[in-house]
Amino acid sequence: MIRSLVLVVLLAATGCAKKVKTSYLDEGDTAARKQADEGFQRLLSDCTLHFGYDDAMLTQADQTMLEKVALGLRTRPAVKIRIAGHADERGTEEYNLALGQRRADAARKYLMALGAAPEQVETVTFGEEVPAMVESSEEAWAWNRRDELGIAPLEMVGYYGGPVEVLK
Repeated sequence: MIRSLVLVVLLAATGCAKKVKTSYLDEGDTAARKQADEGFQRLLSDCTLHFGYDDAMLTQADQTMLEKVALGLRTRPAVKIRIAGHADERGTEEYNLALGQRRADAARKYLMALGAAPEQVETVTFGEEVPAMVESSEEAWAWNRRDELGIAPLEMVGYYGGPVEVLK
């Protein structure tokens, strides 16, 4: 894991960001800009990272998703996002809050290594307080161990009106 993170940092430092095509920003094409921004918002609305039990390690799939997010942030320096870290119900409230924060911080650090500006990404933890699924089962716990990413309104990222009931 450390080797791949070092490789990503080296790649980012050696010019990956220079390969980003941002001509729509330079040409004043507002239709293309609007379409690209809507695509970025859709990407973030679908961006949920999942973690193993008692773990804050990003999977390869999560890293791929975050690479797309980092590209979007690099081409939109005014955009700010929030990463909301969550945990399942096992463990104490304090432990789960800390675990949710470690998960959010892992995603933030990865975005920083890929060239996102620190002021563009903030984190928050909800611990076990906002489950995606209300049930005590392996499936529910797996869904609840997550990070959610989103754009404004920032106070709503990670809290979408409460938990989802599992229908049987």
